[in-house]
Amino acid sequence: MHRVLLDTNQLVSSLLGAQGLQGQLLDAWRRRTFLLCLAPRQLEEVTAVLRRPKIARKYAISSGDRDAFVALLHADGLLLPDAPPAGVCRDPDDDRLLGCAAAGGVDYLVTGDADLLILGRYRDIRIVDARAFLTILSA
Repeated sequence: MHRVLLDTNQLVSSLLGAQGLQGQLLDAWRRRTFLLCLAPRQLEEVTAVLRRPKIARKYAISSGDRDAFVALLHADGLLLPDAPPAGVCRDPDDDRLLGCAAAGGVDYLVTGDADLLILGRYRDIRIVDARAFLTILSA
C-alpha cells in the first residue's frame, strides 16, 4: 500500500470542495486505497487554516465539521517523525515537509504547490498533483 503525504493545501481543499479532485483523494483514503501520512504540526496547520474567519464564512464550515475532520485525520493518519529540513526548497515549510516525508518512507507527496511540483521527485518520493495521483491509483 502506498504511503502518501497530502500537503496541507490538499487536505484543506478536500474539505472545502468535496466534489473536486481533493475530495476524491479523501474518498480514496477513506476506502483505504493508500495510507495517509501526516507531518508533525500539519494537524495544527489544517485547524488554523479552517478557523480563519474568511474561510469559515465563505465555505460555511461549522466548528463541528472542522473538529470532526481533524479528529478523523488524527485517528486514521500515520504521524511521520519530525526530521531536519531537506535543504532543497526555498520555502522552509516545504523543506521541512520533504524532510519528514523522506524520514517516514513516504512514496508520494501530493501537492498543488508549484515549488514542490517542479522538483518532481525527492529521493524516492514522487511529487505529484492530485490529478496525477488519482490516475496512479486507478491504474
